[in-house]
Amino acid sequence: MAGKGRLWERRVMAAGLLVLALVVLGAGYRLLRVGFGRSCDDFLYPYLRLARVSSSRLSNQSLLAYSRAELAEKLEALQDQNRNLAMQAATAEKLLRENAQLREISDFSPPQEWSAMKAEVILRDPMTWRERFTVDRGEVDGVVSGSAVIDIGADGRPVLIGVIERVGKRASTVQTLQNSGLSIAVQFGSNRTVGFVNVGGTPRGDDLLPVGYLPCGERYRHNESALTTGFERGIPAGLLVGELVSVEEPGTEFANRPYLSGWLKPAAEFDNVRFVTIAVPKPKAER
Repeated sequence: MAGKGRLWERRVMAAGLLVLALVVLGAGYRLLRVGFGRSCDDFLYPYLRLARVSSSRLSNQSLLAYSRAELAEKLEALQDQNRNLAMQAATAEKLLRENAQLREISDFSPPQEWSAMKAEVILRDPMTWRERFTVDRGEVDGVVSGSAVIDIGADGRPVLIGVIERVGKRASTVQTLQNSGLSIAVQFGSNRTVGFVNVGGTPRGDDLLPVGYLPCGERYRHNESALTTGFERGIPAGLLVGELVSVEEPGTEFANRPYLSGWLKPAAEFDNVRFVTIAVPKPKAER
């Protein structure tokens, strides 16, 4: 029995010594790894730095080998390359915006009594850039004069740009709200008041549109939305036209006038229109 007890004690002692040895080896390995790594870094640093310095000196010497004219030529080539890269980036960004605009227009669903078709702006006159443009849809596509031309705003709401003015066989001319000859009825949601855009004044230099025949006895709120009324046969009701910026005060000067005039900020961005939706009223038999 005594022999067996001593054997068991030896085994326990051997196991303890083995565990202690493993702990010591692990700690030593970590210390050795850190120390060896630092030593290697210190040892290799001069050689690595020498290679980097040599590469820099070689590049500088190669630059010194060029004449001033050659350096200027290389600099101009790099500038051209940078300009080309900047143009490519701008083109890619523009394509992304147009792609997003196309998706928004494709998702637009007009009321049941209307049909919608996508169109692309194909011609703009610099002299009437905001007042008129031409789209690639015409008589063969079912476009009729007076049809509403719609864009999708940043918040996803359909925005009225203008109406079809002239219809050709395969192209049509759009008259926008920036054209003072286009007058449409709008309605303000707070009091259901109706006014008329491009009536009672002239467009201002800050692109605001005049809105006239506003009843004098009503109250108007700043930034109130102006929506289409549906009075015009070719324009669906509820399209966003813009926001009311100001209305003249009904003081003594206007005491005998039943109507007021104001200014409207259009919701459409006339400068950046590329794709639009044309809403065409369906024949009564198809409704």
